[in-house]
Amino acid sequence: MTTAPHPTAAPPVDLAKPEADDHGKPATQEMHYARAELALALPDHLALREVPLTPDPLEALANAVADVREDLGESADVVLDLVPVAPNRVSSRRRRLLAQARRNPTDGPAIPGMPQQRGNRFGFDLAQVLSEIATEMKGNQGGGARQRQHQQRAHRVTDMKAAMGKLAPGAEPVFSMQLLVRTRARDEYRARMLLDQVLAALEPWSGDNHLRPVGLHLGVTRLRADHWLHRRKFDRRFESGLFMPRRHSWVTAQEIAGLLKPPTKHNMAPNIARSGGVVPPPPAALPTWTGQRGLLPLGWVAKSGGGERLAGVPLKYLLFALFLGKSGFGKTEMSLVQAIAIAHGGYGVLFLDPHGDGWVRARPYLAHKELADRIWEIDLTSPELDKMVGSWNPLSMERRRESEIPDIVQYIVTGFAAALNWSDSAGRAKTILTRAVESLVYLSWHVCRAGRPDLAPTVFQIRTILTDAVWRTSVLPYLPKDIRDFWENVFPGYSKEAIPVVTNIIERLSSSNAIKAFLGSSRSTYDIRHAMDTGKIVFVCPAGTGDVDRIISSLLIYDFFRAGLSRRDTPPDQRRDFYTFIDELTSVDGASKGTLAQITEQLRKYNVKLLAMTQMAQRLSATTRQGLLQNLSILSTTASDVDEATLVTRRWGKKVAPDTIVQLNRYSYVMSVTLEGGTTDPFRVRGASVEDLYGDYYRPQNEKLLTQAIDENLQRRSVRDILTDLRRLDPRLRRFLVTLPVPPDDDEPAAADLPADEPESDETAPRDPEGPDGPAGGTASGGGEAKPRVHDSEGTVISGGPDPADEAHDNVHPINPHQNQSRIG
Repeated sequence: MTTAPHPTAAPPVDLAKPEADDHGKPATQEMHYARAELALALPDHLALREVPLTPDPLEALANAVADVREDLGESADVVLDLVPVAPNRVSSRRRRLLAQARRNPTDGPAIPGMPQQRGNRFGFDLAQVLSEIATEMKGNQGGGARQRQHQQRAHRVTDMKAAMGKLAPGAEPVFSMQLLVRTRARDEYRARMLLDQVLAALEPWSGDNHLRPVGLHLGVTRLRADHWLHRRKFDRRFESGLFMPRRHSWVTAQEIAGLLKPPTKHNMAPNIARSGGVVPPPPAALPTWTGQRGLLPLGWVAKSGGGERLAGVPLKYLLFALFLGKSGFGKTEMSLVQAIAIAHGGYGVLFLDPHGDGWVRARPYLAHKELADRIWEIDLTSPELDKMVGSWNPLSMERRRESEIPDIVQYIVTGFAAALNWSDSAGRAKTILTRAVESLVYLSWHVCRAGRPDLAPTVFQIRTILTDAVWRTSVLPYLPKDIRDFWENVFPGYSKEAIPVVTNIIERLSSSNAIKAFLGSSRSTYDIRHAMDTGKIVFVCPAGTGDVDRIISSLLIYDFFRAGLSRRDTPPDQRRDFYTFIDELTSVDGASKGTLAQITEQLRKYNVKLLAMTQMAQRLSATTRQGLLQNLSILSTTASDVDEATLVTRRWGKKVAPDTIVQLNRYSYVMSVTLEGGTTDPFRVRGASVEDLYGDYYRPQNEKLLTQAIDENLQRRSVRDILTDLRRLDPRLRRFLVTLPVPPDDDEPAAADLPADEPESDETAPRDPEGPDGPAGGTASGGGEAKPRVHDSEGTVISGGPDPADEAHDNVHPINPHQNQSRIG
């Protein structure tokens, strides 16, 4: 054991931190080495123990070096050099061993043709002599000759193996061996300790022969490889690979097979670099991603000549993708890498991001002036009243046709019912909710048609129409006759206990300021159909927990599905590709009740693609799971439990074992993709991080400007302002309805069918769109002077009393959310 040579003089002992040298490198600490050269202790025709391969013999060696501190500069190296021995040399060695056995029979086994010695002082064994005499007297009787010949052949084979040992004819290839061990540590005693641990780990190979350190024996000590006389020669062989074995150092492959193989799955040592099981290689046709627009990045795959390359899959083959695996193993990271690439490629993106962590990471990589006018952010995680939020009114009929009313009512009611797990037994609650939504949508149609979309009812008016009889009576004249009949004839027959079942939904939504502001504005600035058609980059961040977020997620998914189907009015060659990422798919699936399966089955033809991430496919509903697996273009998984791994590997025809999936490391995946030739075999992928791929796109200094651009893109308002307007909406809407002409009943004659002597109604003059008396372009349809069928008293207000400021001027917010210019320069 020696101290490593240092090229410079040792610095003086100082408790202060050492100063950096001229090149900026800190001063290095002396390292101590311990060395040993191992050779066969006995003649090399005697074999080492053939160590079985199960359990793995390398486990002891791995445990011996488990506590090596690489961060402190420690190391432990075992170098085994082998050179094949020529067959003629092996044959010559056999002949010498056989001749030696014949010359010294007392030192070895009996050789055919020679009398066998037993160590008797008379030189012979009387029992053996009497046995041979008896055999000769028998002659050939009873097959004695054949038995004697068989015994002679058996003795010949046995004695030759004993004389030649492991070098007997038929032995495996023979090698000349050089085995060097060197350890390094900052403390000389620790270096010696590490060396002793390695030497002890080689003890299982001790049998008829064994390994021992080489050195000159001086009685009380040995001059071994660590002595100054030998260390220089040892280090030269160790570092250069110079082969200078000791005499009589022949070994066979079977003896040292345990040292030649890599660690196997039977090696339980924790410090083993494991391959992770057998996985087919990546397909040669898989393109290399360098940032080109038409590819979706996947991650790093092995190259045929060694090393790795960043692979991608052509977007033209992508329909739907499913990413499975444990939490924290890289599913969201991969989705962010792909979403950022798609966004910079000019495609539309919707990223449903529970908790908002993904948006926080993606923001600085999207803060570019070229993207600023395309980015929308819907953040529902903050309860702050001064937080700026976009708005979505599912009931708004602005820029919509009257023929869309049934579809709007259906997806809103279905979304609420699915989120609340209403089954067919909740028929009464569904009926009440359906009629309430239908009434408010028709009411929204009238106010939007009259030029006042800022007074459109929201979902929070569901509570008003169910609990405020006066307010409900004031809106009945503007509803179709079948809906009026329900409120006048059927609804009074329901018990009072039926109403809270429906209003409970609204009470839950009202419990969150962010959600109340998102759904509480009369005018929508969030329009997913417009985002699809114009290539917007949309991040929606619900809080991710509780019934309220399930309702929001359900409504968003149903609205997304409806918007995708509505693209049927666009020619196929004009439909822009739109990519939707849904993280934590299980929580969304529980609220969507089969809508996700319909998305995979129907939206493909409308160029809407879905990429979903979830921890366990088994927790998805059967309908969603079957729909996704049937139509997948990408199936990827990271580590999971054995049951989940079995489900995935069955899709790959058992080309990958479930244990391989279970043992995957973080940010390692096994996936299959669809290429031109069909679905590929599964292959291994190492995940790429956002920081590694998009370091050149990092623009944290532009985040403030990006926020301003998003405020303009969505015409965002503060939560406080939206909630204030929502409290005033009920009385303002009721007062405005009084100014509107009452539409004719469905069974009343049209104006053209009135008698000739009945005066026709004059068209109402346009009114000031900013005034409190109604919209511009309002008309009176029907005969005679338009008069309301209800009294003019305000009655009881549930959602809040009128504000004095409303008497002077309505708070109108003209919004055009789709033609905003970027403010990022």
